[in-house]
Formats: sequence, structure tokens, C-alpha cells
Amino acid sequence: MDKALYKYSKDLLLKYRQEGKVKLTKSAKRLFQNYGFGTMSYDYLHFTADDRASLITKVRGELSGVDLLSDDYPSAHSRIDNAKTNRNEKQNALSVSRDFILINSLNMLKINQKQFPHIPCTSLGIYIKADDICSIEHKQIVLVENLAVMANLSLLNLPKTLYDALWLYRGDIKKQQQTGTAYQFFRRFKNSQQLICFSDFDPEGIKIALTCDAGYWLTLKGLTLKEFSVDIELGLEGDEREWGRQINAITYLQAKINLADVCQSAFNYMQINRKTLKQEHMLAQNLALDIYPLF
Repeated sequence: MDKALYKYSKDLLLKYRQEGKVKLTKSAKRLFQNYGFGTMSYDYLHFTADDRASLITKVRGELSGVDLLSDDYPSAHSRIDNAKTNRNEKQNALSVSRDFILINSLNMLKINQKQFPHIPCTSLGIYIKADDICSIEHKQIVLVENLAVMANLSLLNLPKTLYDALWLYRGDIKKQQQTGTAYQFFRRFKNSQQLICFSDFDPEGIKIALTCDAGYWLTLKGLTLKEFSVDIELGLEGDEREWGRQINAITYLQAKINLADVCQSAFNYMQINRKTLKQEHMLAQNLALDIYPLF
């Protein structure tokens, strides 16, 4: 979280001690997209006391114990800079991986007008400093929700058009894998590459696809405007729990006007059947995937 967003967040939480509703400004949208804060409805961001508490916890984890309500924004430095003057290089230091992204490909990696051979062993990919990448020679960039997918790209039942795509891990709320840098990198190539989101088949997955600025969603093959022709029961053991845990995402989608056809079709199926599916299930079950427009 940068200093400007920190100040906005602090002012917001001090003004609204429980729940609240604010105009959907650029800063409010960043809180929603990068920290899962609140729910968007029309031109407003709604949030609860639980959303406030969650944001405080996430900021404390991301900024090494800083209290959003009472502390000033820390003047953090890299560990290398700290080591020039301080014996404890970790004190008030930025995460080492803060500026890095995790990328992978099925074949050659093509960036900065150069081609690099594919890693011969099973790998999550490579971490690269995002700002060092000036150009991408892959036609598509696929934003991936779950880390397990990154190491198993070759096992995905993909359309042939994605055999030469660049795959980007979106990160998560953990400090060492925060999402902000990946999202910024992804959006930087909006006007030059086809941006595709590959997320779970659940309300939160649809929400991620709609809010990451992707133009397309990679999901289960078989979606049409009026129906969903794939059985996702798959004989899996255990109870369905994800649907009941995603109230915020469900509320967001219910309030969303003019959902893309693929999103509406998927969401209709979920609402009727109360069933979801993770990316890991799609991979393990070799389910066919396809690309659908989000506009």
C-alpha cells in the first residue's frame, strides 16, 4: 500500500467507525480490488465493520505491524539500503519481493525483444522485477488466481490459442506475494496485449475477472448465453462450502448491471445449484477450458 492510499484508508476508517458508503473514487476502487475491501454497487463502495477490521489486519501484515488507525505511514527502505547504516537490515524494510512478479510460459519466454528457453523441470516460473520488463512478445497475458496452476500449465486442457501465452500469478494477501504489483503490471499492457483472467469457477472468481481489467475470462468450456452444459459435480467427496463463504462477491454480482453473458450464465448456474469449482479441480479433472469476452 503506497502512502496516498494509506492516507485515504486512514481518513476513511477514522470517519466511519462501523459501516459506511462512499463514492467509488479511484482510491476506493483500489481498496476494493487490491484488498477485497467492501462491495461495489453502482457508483458507491459499501463496507461493514468486518471489512474495516479485515483491512486493518491486512495493512498491519503488509507494513510490518503498522496500525492503520494510529500510526503514520512508515518510511520503509529496501534491506540493502538499511544495511548501509543499520545492523538489523530487516528493520522497517520493504518486502524483498515487493517489486517482483511471478511469470511462466509453456514454451519460450519472450520479453524485452528476447527469447529465453523454457525451464526443463517442473517450476512455478521465475520471479522478475516488474519494472525491468519493457515489452512482451506474447500476444496474451493470463492472470492466474491460484499458485498451484503456475507449476502445472502443461496439464491444463487449454484452447490452442493459449499455447504461447505469458502466465502471471496475481499473488495473494501474504506480504511476500501481495497482489498490487501483479495487477499494476497486468494493466500496463492493456493496450498492447490480450488480457485474460483465469480464476476459480465461483462468485469471487467472477468478481476477480470483472475487476482486474481483463478483456476475457478463461473458464470451463460449455458456457452459453442461456445455459451451462458442463456437470461440475464430478463425484467429489465432501460438502460444498465455498458458496456460503462468498456473500460479498455474491452481493456484488447481484447488484451488477449488465453482466457479461459468460458471467451471467456462470452465476445463474451457481445460484441455482450452489456449486463452485476451484482451478485445481479443473486441472486435476482435465476439464476443457475456453476463452470468453467480458464486454
